[in-house]
Amino acid sequence: MSDPENGVRQSTDPAEPDAAASAPRSEAAAPGGRPSSRPTLSVERSPVVREQAGYSFQLEPPDLANLRELPDARGKTDEELGREFLETHGDRLVAAIAEDLPAPALVRVLVDPYSRQAFLAFGNRVRGIVSF
Repeated sequence: MSDPENGVRQSTDPAEPDAAASAPRSEAAAPGGRPSSRPTLSVERSPVVREQAGYSFQLEPPDLANLRELPDARGKTDEELGREFLETHGDRLVAAIAEDLPAPALVRVLVDPYSRQAFLAFGNRVRGIVSF
């Protein structure tokens, strides 16, 4: 059977596959839950935390990855970069939030390697910015 408006042949035979059903699919949309042949990056990474002056400064995995863009990052793991960053800039991080946020507090450190700034977030609000 054909559709004269679209010029497409439509089958009424249930044994014949529908054109949409037989169209090529990407692996991500593969039927039947077939696993993808692409490698996954499901390596569990944990945050790096450093206590200083009553504050807990935390670098999450995406921010640890951003540290790889900094000079002298070659050959170091994300965890090493995170520990080194928090040790080097710890006093400045405390100074940036001490007047605005009383200790103890868990502060997330968001790193922008291109502007060379660390944003200090408590809850859903940035409480301080440190240039490095």
